[in-house]
Amino acid sequence: MVLPRAALPRLLLLACLGLAPGALLGSGTDYQLGDVAREEIVAPLAFRVANPEATAALRQRVAQEVLFVVRHTPQAGADAERELRSHVESARNRFRELLTAALGGRTPQAADAGTMPYTRVLGRLAREEGRGLPLEVLAPRWIGDGTDAPLLAEWLRPLREVMAQPILASRVDDGLPAGQPVRLVPVRSLDQAPGTAELERPGPPVAASTLLSVTRARRLIESHFPADQNEVGRFIASHVRLNAVPDKEATESLRARRMEGVTANDSFEAGQVVVRRGQRIDRAALAALAAMREKNVIGTLQTKLAAEQSVAGRITQQTFWIAGGLAGVGLILAVILWRLRGRPTAALVPADGATLRSGDGVWRDRALIAEGKAERAQQAIRSGVMGWMRERIFQNLFRQRERLLTAQEKAEQEMRELEQRLGQLHAPLQDRIRAYERRIEELERELADKGEENRQLIGARIDVARQQLRMERERGGFGAN
Repeated sequence: MVLPRAALPRLLLLACLGLAPGALLGSGTDYQLGDVAREEIVAPLAFRVANPEATAALRQRVAQEVLFVVRHTPQAGADAERELRSHVESARNRFRELLTAALGGRTPQAADAGTMPYTRVLGRLAREEGRGLPLEVLAPRWIGDGTDAPLLAEWLRPLREVMAQPILASRVDDGLPAGQPVRLVPVRSLDQAPGTAELERPGPPVAASTLLSVTRARRLIESHFPADQNEVGRFIASHVRLNAVPDKEATESLRARRMEGVTANDSFEAGQVVVRRGQRIDRAALAALAAMREKNVIGTLQTKLAAEQSVAGRITQQTFWIAGGLAGVGLILAVILWRLRGRPTAALVPADGATLRSGDGVWRDRALIAEGKAERAQQAIRSGVMGWMRERIFQNLFRQRERLLTAQEKAEQEMRELEQRLGQLHAPLQDRIRAYERRIEELERELADKGEENRQLIGARIDVARQQLRMERERGGFGAN
């Protein structure tokens, strides 16, 4: 039997190492976590495997690189300033309306400040407002030709400065990492979750020290005013509002997308030592042994498939020669039948007229008998040749059908063995599915380059592999692609 070309490098490697294939894997590769290797284990072929500990450390670093997401409404400061101005304007109009009515319809003048109507109007307005509006400071500017615009501009400056910073409800139990920068994601409303495009858009990090709680933001505004203006400070601070909220779900979602497919792999070349004698089996070594066994199983199946393809090629060649031989035999028989049909059935030469007349009936009977015998002989030859040819063709088709059924049964058996070995290796369901998908891709590439006989053999294996892949996906709850 001719060895497949793909198997030659492995056999040469084994010969150079002076080891048998089974010795490379070792007799005790079924180690558990924490066991001590009893012998040295060498990789029979090159492979790569994910290192669980290194992968966990790498994913942790990637997760730390993704900053914590905080929703931010930059327009909240302008809204707070607009609300304060509207509050003051509404109180101003109400004060002038009440004072004009108290004065009997007369326009208030600066001299009316401190009068009895003025005092009664201030008391009533204070009860209506109920929000700590500093009327003692604003009311003298509302009568006569005075204006409160310069005073409001001075009051709004500390509010504008504080609202420019992110303000949270509280910095306790809000999920923010201590001492680490965060990332502000602008949104129109704090109740609106940021979209994928907003999360993927890069933004500058913000120091954690710039994040304020509502309580601290109000204290900063109150401390801006002197002691004799505490009422003014409390009034301005009452307009501080939230403009930021931590978004833990968006942070976890963004980190999950960044960590998708992030793995740290260990690469081993053919002949490289995977586990040394006396080494304690850790998670990395255990994963390497499992991947090595899986790789060896798949490589063995590929070698078997290559050998079967070689046998199938020889069977196809033999079938071709048999068909050619049958065609040649049929042509020879056709020529023989043609020659027999063209030959005269009997040669009758009468001696003379009298003899012909006297033996006319006898010769006629003999001629008819001979002609009948020749016709029956030709029919027998034709029917025998055609029956023999039909029998040969049917036998050939039956043998080909048996070979196809046998090939399909072998493919199913190989896939069952692969599934059993992968199950024994405790390979994750995703790895098993990827192994089936890779196998199907390899068979489809081979299918494009093979003859009709090999196409049927490989097609049977593809059907079996696809059926097993569909079963694995249904078992794991995966939908079909």
